[in-house]
Amino acid sequence: MENMKKIQHILTSVLSLSLLAATTCCGNRAVRSVHRGADSLYTEAYAMSHFVNEPERALQLIDSAAIVGNVSSQRALYLKAVTYYSGHADFQQAGELCKQLINEAERKGEKVDSVNLAETWQLMASIARSNSNQAEVIRCSSEASRLAHKIGRKDLVAKAGASIAYALAQQGQTEKAIESLQATADEMKADHTFQGGIQGYYDTCKSLIHIYFDNTRYDDMVNLSQQVLQRIKEFEAKPERYTGMIKGFNPDEYIDFVRGQTLAYLVVARAQQANAVENGVIKASKPAAALFAEARRWEAEMRRTRWSQSLDCDKIMVTAYSDMGDWKRFDEVVARVEAAEQDTISTNYLILLDVRSIATSQRGRTAEALSLLRRAYIIKDSIYQRNMDEQLAQQATVYHLQEEQLARQAAESEARFLRWMTAAIVVILAIAIAFALYFFYKRRETARKNRVLAREIADAIKYKEMWENAQKTTKTLLSPPEGGTIDPTLNSKTIERIRVGDGTSGMSPSGDERGALPSSDTALYLQLRDAILSEQLYLDPRLDRQMLVDRFNLSKERIGAAFAKGSPYKSLIDFLTDCRLPFAAKLLAEHSEMSVADVAHASGFPSADTFGRNFKQRYALTPSQFREQQSTS
Repeated sequence: MENMKKIQHILTSVLSLSLLAATTCCGNRAVRSVHRGADSLYTEAYAMSHFVNEPERALQLIDSAAIVGNVSSQRALYLKAVTYYSGHADFQQAGELCKQLINEAERKGEKVDSVNLAETWQLMASIARSNSNQAEVIRCSSEASRLAHKIGRKDLVAKAGASIAYALAQQGQTEKAIESLQATADEMKADHTFQGGIQGYYDTCKSLIHIYFDNTRYDDMVNLSQQVLQRIKEFEAKPERYTGMIKGFNPDEYIDFVRGQTLAYLVVARAQQANAVENGVIKASKPAAALFAEARRWEAEMRRTRWSQSLDCDKIMVTAYSDMGDWKRFDEVVARVEAAEQDTISTNYLILLDVRSIATSQRGRTAEALSLLRRAYIIKDSIYQRNMDEQLAQQATVYHLQEEQLARQAAESEARFLRWMTAAIVVILAIAIAFALYFFYKRRETARKNRVLAREIADAIKYKEMWENAQKTTKTLLSPPEGGTIDPTLNSKTIERIRVGDGTSGMSPSGDERGALPSSDTALYLQLRDAILSEQLYLDPRLDRQMLVDRFNLSKERIGAAFAKGSPYKSLIDFLTDCRLPFAAKLLAEHSEMSVADVAHASGFPSADTFGRNFKQRYALTPSQFREQQSTS
């Protein structure tokens, strides 16, 4: 699980870096495709064909191109900044060149290359994103968007908008960013210029793809990538529908680049998703095997593009091959990337070492993985040290002057903190002791009351049983023997109260065998009560008014009136509850092997919840509390 999280973090970093590099340089692909002085090496196109793999060679070619006049001094500054940013991963030097270009543009006023200036501001935004300064990303991208609107470059407008939205997503405003990017993509899709409808649309979708990936929305990432492929297919079929392409521009290189990179995103999405499903991190509508199959199919299609031979492709695909377990290609890609990086102190190489260490560990080569991890930590420390050196140098004097004051304040703060902590600990301990004593006292008091209450409940149930037995005995004595008469010595009022109807003392089961039904509600209640108690009908959870209707051929209204008007109860349910609760209490006390649910069912309650609620309402104890007190008494 930890490896999965680390791979997710590393892959996000790889894709983010590829997005930055591609976004920064994609706008120059059209320029690099123009045939400008094929007999000369000192052109922008030739120089920028080396900026990733041979950055030093690219810097030399840019200077030479500026000397012979093939590029302006402003353009040369921008191209060198791109080379330092993407080739050397030297964000500090790239930022210095961008600031120099912007300051020069401010001095010259209107006499500047607005396109170059807009791209410079966007490169500044990319540098700020590399430093995780999202506020600066938004500021620089907003300036780039303003200039792009001014010169009518829809592709630069879309690129700046995508950069702003991605920064918002990093600040936690993911849904807002997605809505903004989707609206921009729809707008660009309706555009019929190459800069807007193709290049601007792709830049927007690419940022949206990265946001989907960062939030593990792999299916959305796949769907959007397939839309991009469909769009580029339409452009390939009818490129003449899109206006604004530079004269001499060959769209095949751009189509190959977009198709290859988009297919790589599809491979990365499905491989990462399949790996997560296989490890139980997430769930998907397809099994891991099917997801891996899709990734391999798209990987085979991607390898048919010329872009798949580039170092950009290797950097994106390195973790995808690890996820798919394609170690042969993983080793090939790692070798090419490492050869290009050559142990340079760069973020790209750090990410590569992290990926290699995880993949090597998964293959059981622990010692090699540890070695790679140590190299990664060394480079990480070097990168951090390089970024901190300048800041430390600038602030050394201030730190020295403030050192004594800070030490004094720290000592005072520590002493104050210790005093507060001591007082807080004393108060907390006092409160804890008081609470513990109170809780102990209340627990003992509650236990004592529960024991008393449990004894009273048991006594009440015992007395009720004795009373019911006495009633049965009295009834037996008052009932005349077969063929005889009632004892004349019994009190006449008692005889009249027990007799019902025409003098019978019980209810026959049914039909013609039944005695005459009593006319009064009280008499009917007494007969129903005797029948229910003697046969223990109340132990049947299904017993209700309808069962009594079926058993005694009475109407529901007659039975309802007997209990509502002729008894001390409000309804039949109240009577049944009064019968069931003592029976349940006796089971709880005498049968510890029965669960509360079993007792509820055996006592005639329809559910354990109903039993618990009625028991607590009647006896002020839960069934479990009552049983506990009975076992301890």
